[in-house]
Amino acid sequence: MRHDLSELSALHPGLRDGAPQPATPIAPGGPEVPRRVRLGMPHLDAGGLSENWLFRQAGALQWEAIADRLGVRTDEIRDAAGTRLYPTVVAVRARYDAPLAAFGEDDALDFAVEVVPCGRACAQGRIVAASGDRRLSLEVLTSFAARGPEGLRTKHLAPPLADRWAVPPGPEPAIARLARAARRGQAVDDAFSGPILAAQGPAQGELTYQPSPWADYNGAGLLYFASYVTIADTAARQLLRHRELPGPDWALATSAIRRDVYYYDNLPLGSALQATLRLFETDGTNVVTHVRLSRAEDGRPMADVIARRTVLPARRTEGVR
Repeated sequence: MRHDLSELSALHPGLRDGAPQPATPIAPGGPEVPRRVRLGMPHLDAGGLSENWLFRQAGALQWEAIADRLGVRTDEIRDAAGTRLYPTVVAVRARYDAPLAAFGEDDALDFAVEVVPCGRACAQGRIVAASGDRRLSLEVLTSFAARGPEGLRTKHLAPPLADRWAVPPGPEPAIARLARAARRGQAVDDAFSGPILAAQGPAQGELTYQPSPWADYNGAGLLYFASYVTIADTAARQLLRHRELPGPDWALATSAIRRDVYYYDNLPLGSALQATLRLFETDGTNVVTHVRLSRAEDGRPMADVIARRTVLPARRTEGVR
């Protein structure tokens, strides 16, 4: 049975006679990533605001801001050889004034983004989401990278674009120094993640995970940076099931208030990763976890994912919000 789409076609010029027409490319200055979002089911998970979605939104805003600064579409960001460049996330430092569980359906989030060059191939972004007096702040460090036979390689912008990517004078941002130290296995001079990364205790459990091409990878065929967080939390939840933890489900009895992620490598589609729980600490008020993600095939480190979660007041579980 064919549905009558004539009314819809009148409203949407991309439909003619019920058939979709080729999309018109979006020029610079076209539709933006939404700056005001009313939260609904796509933005929530079983525990409140989805941190996976929040990371994806922050990444989209940062990439858009980079393109705006360069004056081109995102797919026009290329190196001198004309190779497409992608924003590779190097580190994220997230700080939440309220636990993500405090956000629910019909709450409005207003986003603001600022991106500045911090090197010939790097960008430092600050993304803030506000809802009333609650603030969610993310600092994101990205580098320009091209795909090659051996994976992602950092690249510089083509000369016309590089001229627009002027690095302001001043010291290197702290997030860049921390990310470089973490990648090299050196001491990380940070009060939160530094001591955690330096801890040498035995692993508290590990499991193998096969990422999903439909949920964990992005349109460039890369394991998406937001998926690292979800995979780490999923692994921690699985590995901690035998512990005496708050609530009927530890994941719902706690909620993220702080997150540091240092990224080292991606994962080819079809490969598996190893998630190792390197730290689990709780004082009854907060829970701190550190999960190291590595390639299962050769053990190459992919990321360190560190989280602080607050233990929520006991409440009756009412299902998905």
